[in-house]
Amino acid sequence: MIDVTLWLDTSGCLTGIDASGHSGSAEAGKDIICAAASSLLRTVSRTLEMEPSIRIEGTAEEKGELHLRISLLEGYKKDWLCGVSAFTVVGLKDLESEYPDYCRVSFRKTDSELLDYKEINNGT
Repeated sequence: MIDVTLWLDTSGCLTGIDASGHSGSAEAGKDIICAAASSLLRTVSRTLEMEPSIRIEGTAEEKGELHLRISLLEGYKKDWLCGVSAFTVVGLKDLESEYPDYCRVSFRKTDSELLDYKEINNGT
């Protein structure tokens, strides 16, 4: 099972990503679910890394592991960060919806409160 926790601030912007596990739906190198999750998470990580007003710190020490903390250094990029966050949420929730036995996505507010996906869509 791929477990992803997306940490969000009160605006719904990413403040962290924790992902671990493998879907186990196919042998290594042929697992489309792992490939999809990896591709999305790598793209989001690289996109954030390339933006000078965003600081990311984290590790990906083993295959199937990613832990990032995201800080916004300049407030004028908040809307941009929220857009990247929405892209990430939609992509991962779609993957979870298509493959619920292999991928689980959860949300936490930066203050550690567990969120329901409906709350994310309502902007709370």
